[in-house]
Amino acid sequence: MISDGAGGTVEAHSTKRGVIASTLSDRRWDMGILVPGISYTKGEAVRLVTAGIVYRLADPRMSGATVKAIQRGLRQAGFNPGPVDGVFGPQTQAAVLGFQATRGLIPDGEVGPRTAKALGVTLA
Repeated sequence: MISDGAGGTVEAHSTKRGVIASTLSDRRWDMGILVPGISYTKGEAVRLVTAGIVYRLADPRMSGATVKAIQRGLRQAGFNPGPVDGVFGPQTQAAVLGFQATRGLIPDGEVGPRTAKALGVTLA
């Protein structure tokens, strides 16, 4: 995915949808790259919005009662997160992606405020 420089993105979405124009809204950015041969200009300052804790596949693995609640919510919604063990592993991430894709959420495999709300889970 790349920024279009005007608050949007151009991204290879899927084999079904192909390359699409989308939005930067509700996306978490950890890093970026500058592509050689492209001229960059400094724009307006970006306002950062803190969403609180976001549950995702990480190293070391995120774990605890909230992850168990996420896993139970996924299972109740018909998505298999693997064992309800309170560890956010690859199976939980895959279940989150499936859940997000079917609910019209941004499919990033992470449980932030919107995905948690859709699952009926309170983030702690």
